[in-house]
Amino acid sequence: MTTITPFAAGSYLTTRNANQLTTLKNQLNNLSNQVSSGQVSQTYGGLGSGRSTALAAQATLSALNGYAAGITAAQTRTDLAVTSLTQVATLGTSSRQSLNNGLQSAATSSIAGRSTALGNLQTVLDTLNQSASGNYLFGGTDSSTQPVLDANTILNGSTNGDGTPKDGLTTLIKEQLKADLGSGSGWLTTSTSALNTVTVTEDSDTRLNFGFNVGGASSTTTAIEASASPGTPTTAGTINLTVKNLPAAGDSVTVTLKMHDGTSTTLTLTAVSSNIAPSTSSTGGTFQIGSDSSTTASNLNAALDKAIEAAASGPLTVSSTAVAAKNFFSGSASAEIYPQRVEYLNSKPVYVTGTEDKTVLWYQGEDTRTPPPDSKPTPALDTQSTQISSSASIGTGARANDAAIQNVLAGLATMAFGLPTTSDSTTTATYQAVINSAGQLLSSSDTTSPSVQDTVTQLSLASARLSSASTTNKATQNTMQNSLDSIEQVSPEEAIAKLLDVQNRLQASYQITSSLSKLSLVNYIS
Repeated sequence: MTTITPFAAGSYLTTRNANQLTTLKNQLNNLSNQVSSGQVSQTYGGLGSGRSTALAAQATLSALNGYAAGITAAQTRTDLAVTSLTQVATLGTSSRQSLNNGLQSAATSSIAGRSTALGNLQTVLDTLNQSASGNYLFGGTDSSTQPVLDANTILNGSTNGDGTPKDGLTTLIKEQLKADLGSGSGWLTTSTSALNTVTVTEDSDTRLNFGFNVGGASSTTTAIEASASPGTPTTAGTINLTVKNLPAAGDSVTVTLKMHDGTSTTLTLTAVSSNIAPSTSSTGGTFQIGSDSSTTASNLNAALDKAIEAAASGPLTVSSTAVAAKNFFSGSASAEIYPQRVEYLNSKPVYVTGTEDKTVLWYQGEDTRTPPPDSKPTPALDTQSTQISSSASIGTGARANDAAIQNVLAGLATMAFGLPTTSDSTTTATYQAVINSAGQLLSSSDTTSPSVQDTVTQLSLASARLSSASTTNKATQNTMQNSLDSIEQVSPEEAIAKLLDVQNRLQASYQITSSLSKLSLVNYIS
């Protein structure tokens, strides 16, 4: 059943007036909210056609704020890493320069040099444990684990849970020294034949890894014929010095011996008359001219034997120290790389694969490697990545066991443990050997490629990119914020003017409505 509502003749006007008053009242409320909040509306629906733009701008600003926070944190971390590695490079460079400058006073420089190098080594190890906001800088992707053990454990080792020793760098150096020296001649033997030939021969069992190797030989006189046959992977090397005639005083022969860190030493033996006592040093010596070729060859053999022993106690010990240091600092816990250790088979030294319970692993950070057989470290810079935009990121990672850093550590260790401790005929040659071995390793601080300084440059470039990204980010944020403000924010002056206008109109409407409500038929009958 349909109901027809009553209709009064003036009801339409009354309803329309009420609707107009309600509309004005709503406008007044909206304008009051705009004046108090400074915003066009409290809901996106109230923004009208601008709501889609506002929503997109808010999403962009939220992402930019996230990028900005990441950039700020990465900037701090990268700048601190640059400062730390700059110190490592500086210590390596200054140590190499002090070595070169101290050759003229080797004995005095050795005492100070050992102490300084050990202090520098400990400083570098401490520097590699630098952190920012609780996150370690040089552990690759693992920023929560201290990447480098403390210096005391690295140098002196520790103890396993069962009480057995876990050897540190010092023990490995002693172990390598013993293996390289052998009986004191670096596993070389000298002998004299009936043909007045002095022969130096490598030991066939140890020559590939320990002691001296044959390099070359030369003579300044035709009275002594010198020749060298460097060894091959399957044959031992030899040097032959054949006395054909009596040499003159001042004639000499030179023998070059190679060592397993890539350096070499030369021994020069000079002939002297029979009334002058022969002398020996780690760079050679003198031998007496005998009454005949046989006696002279015997004297040359004795002098060469002593010179080789002197070289073994000098330059070879330095080479051993460098080899042991490089071997030790190649260790990595996460990559399960254990330094080689020395064992003895039939009284001859051999390398064996190290184990976790026998040797301290100085590096404890992340060390991801490429698949075998290369097994090379993945780029350290990529181990930490900072997102700077929706489609771009910047690598800011670093590892303490970077190859260049390993070389600097090994170089400082070679100085600290290889510089001569006594002042004698071998001091200068030993000091020169340290310059050759340690200097070569310390060159990784700034002159070789790659070097520690190269890593500093990479991180500095990353820092510059972060700074540029931050500037771009802020400019984009300002643009987006301005766009958003133009949609969401209201002009206070305009809102107040509109509010006053609506207030006046509403007040006037109320007054008229009030006056009209008081009118009746009586008002028209007079």
